[in-house]
Amino acid sequence: MGFHGKIRERKGAGTVIACPHGHFRTKDDKWVAIACTNNKMFARLAEDAMQRPELAAEGAFGLKKKRLAAHEEVDAIVAQWTAAMSREELMETCLAAGVPIGPLNSIADIFADPHFKARENLVTIDDPDVGEVTIPGVIPRLSKTPGRIEHLGPPLGNMTDQVLGELLGLTAAELAELHKSHVV
Repeated sequence: MGFHGKIRERKGAGTVIACPHGHFRTKDDKWVAIACTNNKMFARLAEDAMQRPELAAEGAFGLKKKRLAAHEEVDAIVAQWTAAMSREELMETCLAAGVPIGPLNSIADIFADPHFKARENLVTIDDPDVGEVTIPGVIPRLSKTPGRIEHLGPPLGNMTDQVLGELLGLTAAELAELHKSHVV
């Protein structure tokens, strides 16, 4: 049994132990994740980043238990604030204030990110059937055994004859008939 006799269920991006904690849309229609897991983090968000010190007062949302009890209201206030700024502005503002924030990257963001490129998190390989394909790289990349990707996988049906012949006992003539009639 979980904490206080309750089993925690799925909560999506939110949580029952921190507030605000979730994904918030920005003015430029991008997303960020903000997580204030304690009163000091929330105070930095309210006072320094949002310039709304009244939110961090004990009578308002300064205490975690009050934020949790009013999490929808707190999340709505934060969402209204994030919607008024671009993702870049929010990142700068929150990081300068010591507020935990991170961008939620789209595929376009990931492909444009110099860190993904430098870390070889995306690798482009040439597949004989489809041409160049970009896929996730090997992570973690270890110094002595970094790993590698040589192909996307074997071609479809490359083991069919072996499975049907060796494992299921079909003869060469039976396999030839299955190929002739396009069963395999």
